[in-house]
Amino acid sequence: MIRPTTPDDSAALIALTVAAGMLSANETEALSKVLADYFGGNIDEGHVWVTDEEEAEPCGVAYYAPDMMADRTWHLYMIAVRPDYQRRGRGAALLRHVENALRASGQRLLLVETSGLPSYEHAQAFYAKCGYEKEARIRDFYATGDDKVVFRKALNAD
Repeated sequence: MIRPTTPDDSAALIALTVAAGMLSANETEALSKVLADYFGGNIDEGHVWVTDEEEAEPCGVAYYAPDMMADRTWHLYMIAVRPDYQRRGRGAALLRHVENALRASGQRLLLVETSGLPSYEHAQAFYAKCGYEKEARIRDFYATGDDKVVFRKALNAD
């Protein structure tokens, strides 16, 4: 079941991102701060966290927010699924949930960024399978040899 994220989910979501290989255990401080800012009301309007759960345990998460300088354009900043729930359609369900919520409110475009490293080929294939187009590649963005790859999906025809 996909539902709004609550403050009680924070620890489980941090553990989930580590288990999914998105962050190492020593890289979770920034995520903790983002979650604390979100629940403390110290973040720009429009940011949304949703949690996928089974048997009252978080097994997936998505975080998205509007681009403040563009017309109805949004960024998917995070999507992660616990390894024991991967390859079961949970990530695609989270992505559809985000897209449907944005479509329902008349939003126009969803952008997703990922690394160009070989270890992220599965993420790139996932977005392509979900109907996203590879829009841009920014060389050496994250670090020398680690490009940023941007995917896009039009949500509503204008």
